[in-house]
Amino acid sequence: MIKNVKSIVISFILALFTLPVTVIAEETFQTEVQSRLDSLTEDTSYLKIDSQIIYSSPIITKLYQSNGYQLIWNNKLIPVLRKEILKLQDDGLNPDDYWLPSIDILLNKQQQGLLDISSSVDLDLLLSENFFRAYYNLLIGKVDPEALDKNFNFSQPFDRKDIRPKLIALLEDGKVEEILKQARPTHKRYDSLKNVLARYREYQNTGSWVTIQSGKTLRLGDKNTRISQVRAQLITTNDYIGTTENPELFDVELKTAVKHFQERHELDNDGVIGAKTLAEMNVSVEQRIDQLRINLERQRWYYHKLKGEFIAVDIAGFHVYWMKDNKLFWEAKSQVGKQFTQTPVFKDVIRYIDFNPTWTIPAGIKRRSILPNLKKDPEYLVKKGYLLLTMDGKEVDSTSIDWKSLNHIPYIIRQPAGPNNALGLVKFMFPNKHAVYLHDTNNKNYFSRTSRSFSAGCVRVDKPFDFAERLLADQDGWNREKIDAVIASGKTTRVNLKKPIKIVIGYSTAFIRDGNVFFRNDIYNRDSKLLTALNGPFKVRAQDRQN
Repeated sequence: MIKNVKSIVISFILALFTLPVTVIAEETFQTEVQSRLDSLTEDTSYLKIDSQIIYSSPIITKLYQSNGYQLIWNNKLIPVLRKEILKLQDDGLNPDDYWLPSIDILLNKQQQGLLDISSSVDLDLLLSENFFRAYYNLLIGKVDPEALDKNFNFSQPFDRKDIRPKLIALLEDGKVEEILKQARPTHKRYDSLKNVLARYREYQNTGSWVTIQSGKTLRLGDKNTRISQVRAQLITTNDYIGTTENPELFDVELKTAVKHFQERHELDNDGVIGAKTLAEMNVSVEQRIDQLRINLERQRWYYHKLKGEFIAVDIAGFHVYWMKDNKLFWEAKSQVGKQFTQTPVFKDVIRYIDFNPTWTIPAGIKRRSILPNLKKDPEYLVKKGYLLLTMDGKEVDSTSIDWKSLNHIPYIIRQPAGPNNALGLVKFMFPNKHAVYLHDTNNKNYFSRTSRSFSAGCVRVDKPFDFAERLLADQDGWNREKIDAVIASGKTTRVNLKKPIKIVIGYSTAFIRDGNVFFRNDIYNRDSKLLTALNGPFKVRAQDRQN
């Protein structure tokens, strides 16, 4: 009997010391997490772990509240998240932004049983921040485009209140990979550009990128040791397909490959390797990798907005595209703004078309060009055929003004409609603060140039009447015959679109087309600032703080 009582007492004491351990640990973890999150105030809205700021504190708070402040990241989910973070390099992002070294130190301690409650909470919070940071960067990009360009007006919204329930539910189901996949742009061009980045990193790792020695211009029929270097490089870049018995001979197959390379790099595709072509061939693989990373970031800005039907202007690519459900419907060459009159990046909606348009000269052109010319020659406007009007539209004799006494032009200057009008015979209007639109031009010869930055900021479109005909295809009576008749009348005629169409004016220096990667010159010198920000520390956009 005494022996049985002793056994019961011993069992009770053992239970007292063993059973509560797990309960106390769970409660202590929960208490520690809740205590930290409850400490957040309007003045201290982000948690900090050492020097690391938990920018996702608001949504993390909701996440832990929803699961009773329990552990989020178990031994099954942690390897999945770690693998996904490493894969961000394929998107052109830097895994170092996601604190893997700090997390790995804590994971090693955890495996050795050396983590106390505070450090366990640190680890779980860091992993949560890690996940939401990756989601944020994939959804809207790492770099805030509006911080680089005040004209940018189509950032992807990140409304935490809207996405919280969905994200939390998926995360609680352990669907880490699925969530991050959904955050990426779904356009196939994004995936294709990722594949090219992987290929160029392979070139870098294997040392297969060739530097071609400088020397004289190379052309068909030449025989030179440098030609074998050219051939090797074009094989690497998938421009040359075939074999040759004489790698030092510039044969027809090599000329075809050179022309293909030139087309992809915005060069005159004459099949001759001159200074410009050689310079493009000798751009380092590291520079190309950066260029691909930069444009993957731009696609994270753009592609969430580019869905359905829209017009896309690629400034650096000098092209206009009409897309319908990810398929190219129509395209044309374009001319864009010069370096000092850059075409802005923004989105809008084309609402109407003006045939036989007049041109009201913008203030900037009046200041930079018109007034200096008038000071030299008071008859400048008369010779150009421009009208000088008061602000209420009354015509003024421009030769009666003492232009030398003025430092600005307090008048409207307008070019009448006609074949010599700077806007040509048709313009496509989406009224905006930049006074930028698409239009025909009387400088059509510039469309034959490879690089086409000639305008004062507007976008000049090749094949404008074809474009107008397609835009008006669903409007009764508007066919090419009627368009030609309206043009022939010389009368300014406005036609409102029954179906206004979205237009996005963007800027890309690397993109995929027909399975090939195309590189473009950075005509406005925008890539370097974006690369600096992309390689810089993680930041939350101003519009997303405190949500």
